Amino acid sequence: MNINPSYESIGSIFEQNILLEVPKYQRYYAWDDEQIDDFIKDIKNAYNHRRAGKSIQHFFGGIVVVKKTVPGSTRQQRELIDGQQRITTAILLIVSVINKLQSLINSDNKDNIEYFINQLRTRYLTYPDRINRIPMPVPKLVLSNADNQFFDDIVNFRALNDTRDSHKKLNKAYKKLLKLVDEVVDNIPDIDGKLDALSDFDNVINTDCTIIFIDADTRESAFKLFQVLNDRGAGLTEGDLLKSKTLEVLEKHFPVKQESLQISWDSILSDEPKQVETFLRYYFASVCGYRVGRTTMYDEYLSKFFPKLVDNDELTEETDAIHLCDTVSTLLDEMKRYKKINNGEWPYPVAQPITEWERNRLFVLVNYLNFDIVYPLLMAATYLNQKKFFEIVYILEKFMFRYKSVCNFGHQKLSEIFMSESVKIRNNPNEYRTSSLRSQLKNILDSECNDAIFKVNLSGLRYRQTGGNKTLKYFFSMLECHLDWYNAGAVGKPRPQTNSITAYENISIEHISSQSPDVPQLFSGDDVHKLKNLTILTPTENDNVGNKTYTDKKSTYLISCYKINKYFENVDEWIIPKSNEWQEYIADFACKVFTV
Repeated sequence: MNINPSYESIGSIFEQNILLEVPKYQRYYAWDDEQIDDFIKDIKNAYNHRRAGKSIQHFFGGIVVVKKTVPGSTRQQRELIDGQQRITTAILLIVSVINKLQSLINSDNKDNIEYFINQLRTRYLTYPDRINRIPMPVPKLVLSNADNQFFDDIVNFRALNDTRDSHKKLNKAYKKLLKLVDEVVDNIPDIDGKLDALSDFDNVINTDCTIIFIDADTRESAFKLFQVLNDRGAGLTEGDLLKSKTLEVLEKHFPVKQESLQISWDSILSDEPKQVETFLRYYFASVCGYRVGRTTMYDEYLSKFFPKLVDNDELTEETDAIHLCDTVSTLLDEMKRYKKINNGEWPYPVAQPITEWERNRLFVLVNYLNFDIVYPLLMAATYLNQKKFFEIVYILEKFMFRYKSVCNFGHQKLSEIFMSESVKIRNNPNEYRTSSLRSQLKNILDSECNDAIFKVNLSGLRYRQTGGNKTLKYFFSMLECHLDWYNAGAVGKPRPQTNSITAYENISIEHISSQSPDVPQLFSGDDVHKLKNLTILTPTENDNVGNKTYTDKKSTYLISCYKINKYFENVDEWIIPKSNEWQEYIADFACKVFTV
C-alpha cells in the first residue's frame, strides 16, 4: 500500500486545483442536524478567534482520495473515498458567503464585490479545464449521481426541489449555514465591516480548517484506509455498503450494467436511512422466513442474495452480472411494494370486486392501528390476487386487535407464523390458501384469547383523557358496521356494511354518565372511563349533549348517525345494572365480530 499523507488546510486543497469527485458507489449526503450543528459550532469558534486576532487551526480529520484519469485532460482529478460530508459542508459555507455577497451589491461596491465573488468561485467551485484543447470549465467538487444535480442547483442559486432524503439534508445544511452567515453579517452596521466578516469566513475555510489529506495509489488501498478510519462503515448504512459492493464488482467489466444498477440503488436509497433499513429487514424476513441479525445485515444479505460477491472484488461472467442486476431490480420492486403498504395504499389497480371499504382495511391495519409486525407477510401477499390479499389484511386486522390491542399478548410466535406464511406465498403464490394462516391464528385465539379472556380484557378498555383513543374509536366503529348482521342473528361469517368508509375524525367517545362533577356521579374513581360507560357520537352530537344527565342526552342518542345507540331506546335510566348489561351486550357482540 502506497499512500501520501499531508497536513493541509481545506482551502489549500482547492487552491492546488485538486478536483474531487464522489464515486458513484459511495453514499449520499447524510449529515443530520447534530453533525451540522457541530460543524457550525467549530466554524463559529474559529471565526471568533480570527476576529479577535488570535486565529486557531481546527482539525477536521482525514480525507482519503485516489487518482482518477480524465481522458484529454491533465487536471488533478481525485475520487473522494472518505470525507465527502465535511468537504461538501465546507463548500456549502462558501456558497452561503457568496449568496450574502450578492445581496450586498450596489452601484458603489459592485466591482469590488464581484471581484471577491469571482475569487471564491475560482478557488473553491470551478476549474478552467481544457479537454482536447477545448476550454471547458468543470466543478471542483462533484457529488454522487443522485445528489450532484441538486448540489449544482445550490451552488448556482437555482430553484430547489428536495425530493430525496439526501437532498433534504443538503438543503437543511445549506439553510443552517445561510442563517449562520446572516446572523453574523447582519449585526455589522457598515458595508466594509460586513465584507471583512465574509472575508474571515473565507479565511477560516481557506486557512484555519485543516485535514490530513491521504492520497492513495489505488482504489483498493483507499478502501482499506476508509474501512480502518470508519471502523468498517461506522456512520454508513447497510444499504450504502450493499450499494458500494454491488457497483464495485461491475466496475471493471460491465460499466453499462453498472450505470443501470446505480439508478436502481439511487431509487432504493432515496428515503430516510432508517426507513431503508426497516425495509431491508422486513424484506429479508419475508423472503427468508427469519429475522436478519441486528449487526449482521450486510454479511447476511451478501450470503443470501449476493453469494457471488462474498470474498469477490469483481465479476467476470456476464450471467453473474445479469443476475446481480436482476436481484437489485427485484429489491427496487419490493421497495415500491413496501412503500405502498407503509402508506396504507392499496397495492393493486382499483377494480371490482374489491370495494373501497375493503381497500381501506390496509390503511386501518398499518396506519391507524399501527401493526408493523405484519409487514413481511403483507409484502409477500402482494404476489397473490387482490381478493386473497384483502382476506389476509382483514384476518390480520381483526386478529391483531383482539390478541394485541385488547389482550396485549406477546408477538414472538406471531412473527414466526407471519414469516413462515410469507415464505409459503413466495414459493408458490398460485397455490396458496388463506386457510393456512387462518387456522393457525384461530388455534392461538382458542388457546390464549378465547371469548372469556377477551371479555375480561375488553372490560379494562378505558377512555384516555390525554390520548386520541384510537382503540375505542376503532372498536365501536367495527361494531357499528356489523350492526345489521348482528341484529339479524349473527348467522355465518361476520358481514360488515361496506357502503361507506369510517371517518375516525368524525367519531368522539361519549361518557354516558357524565364526567362533570356538576352531575350526580354514578361511578367511583376510574370506572367512569371504562367501556361499560362509553359509546360513540359525532363531535357535533357530543358537543350538543355536553355534560347533561342521561335522561337529557337520550334523545340525541336515539337520533345519532351511529345506529348502535338505538340500544338505549329501552333504557330509561342509567344505573349500574344497566351499564353492566351494556358491557355484556357489546362484549358478546365483539366476540362474534373479532374472529378469524
